[in-house]
Order: sequence, then structure tokens, then C-alpha cells
Amino acid sequence: MINLRDIPCEAPLQLSFTPGRSKRLVVSLAGVGNNRRQMPPAEFARTAHWNGENNVLFVSDLSRSWLNGPGMAQFVADAVKAVAAEIDADAICAVGNSMGGTSALILASLMHIDHVVAITPQFSAKPGVVPEETRWMYFRERVADWPFPEVPDLRHTDSEITILHGGSPDELAHALRFPADAGYWHYIFPNQGHLLARNLHQEDLLAPIVTLSLLGRTLRARRAVRLAGGMSRHRFDHLHLSSHSPRRH
Repeated sequence: MINLRDIPCEAPLQLSFTPGRSKRLVVSLAGVGNNRRQMPPAEFARTAHWNGENNVLFVSDLSRSWLNGPGMAQFVADAVKAVAAEIDADAICAVGNSMGGTSALILASLMHIDHVVAITPQFSAKPGVVPEETRWMYFRERVADWPFPEVPDLRHTDSEITILHGGSPDELAHALRFPADAGYWHYIFPNQGHLLARNLHQEDLLAPIVTLSLLGRTLRARRAVRLAGGMSRHRFDHLHLSSHSPRRH
């Protein structure tokens, strides 16, 4: 059982904190969830907490704005900094799935994050930026302003960024818009779709990837990705382009 302490904040945000034994802080940013009338539930609780080793700050947004709500992104960044100072953190990490993955990447553009794990993040949720994307329109159409119309270019940050995408058309519409030369650890799972995190979790393959990536154990994380059926973005692009190249006769 994880004990949570609420962090004061105004609606539509909800922040809660659970302490750990180490000085590592993991920020877990929730996705859209399944019930539009309820606060999205905290995600990655066990994996992020790592049997009580990590401190975890859970972030949920009832409005589902992809951190585009008025002042929301900076408020979350300031809250993370305050918690990090409170526990004298020696490492700050962020993890999220879908909207949470996008939010984790946006957070890394506002402050130093040592390790980011973004699973099936949207390159953009703003209507029209990714024309192929038609999901979550109930929430997307209600965002009044878009300070982050797309994921910021993070190639010049000192964060280690791991991105996991499925290989279905709706996933590739976002995945292939991320810069291939940014130095991210970007992996594509050709046989998976947007439910990548859920499917890997059910096969006990998700936790090793996330935990090793948050710890910065890159080589072991890469092996865990391959074991789970993923491949590097570079390899995927090469195979994808080769399979669509005109054949010579």
C-alpha cells in the first residue's frame, strides 16, 4: 500500500506525493484515463515507486489539456522543483503514457530532468497539427490556448530521453514526426499499437524497460526493449524506407 500526501494545487490539477528511501524523485504524469468525468488515476505507481526506493510525485489533470492549461506547465515544474528541494533530490526523472508521455517531454523543456520515459506520446494534440489524429477530440477541442502546440525540440537538453511507440498507423503518425537525429532513445514496436504500455505490462515486460531507463542503465534497457519486441527508430526507418522503395527490374 502506497501512502500519498496531497500537494496543494488548484483545479483541474491534482498532485500527490509518496516518499521513498533514496533521493531519486520520479514524476509520474497521468494519461487521459477512461472516464471523462473523473480525475485520471495515478499511473506507474509500483514501477515508479520501485518497492519504496523512489520518491514519486503523481500529476493528474482533469481537463486533459496536455499541460496547455493556463499556467499549468510552469506550475507543475515549480511543484517538482519544490518537492526535489524538500527531499534534497540527487536525480529527477519523469514517466508518462500517451498524454502523460507528451507531458513528461514538455516538462523536460521547462526544467532539468535527468531521465524521461515517454510511452506512446502524441507529437501534438492540437487539432490540425497531426491531421491523421482524430482521437480525444472531446478534450482537445476544449483547450483554449496552446502554449505547446507540439512537443518542444529537446535535442539540446542534457536529459536522457527514451520514447516508445507502437507501429500502427495512428502511432506512426506521431512517432515519425519526432526528429530522428535528436539523440533520443526512440524505439518502435512494429506489432503493437496505442495499448503498448498495457500489453507490455500484462506480459511483465514493461517494468524492466521503464525501471532501467529511469536508472540510466541504457544498455540493459535496450536489451529489455529488444526482448519485448521493439527496435530502434533508426532501424525501423531503414526497414520502412527499404520496404517502400521502388524495386529495380
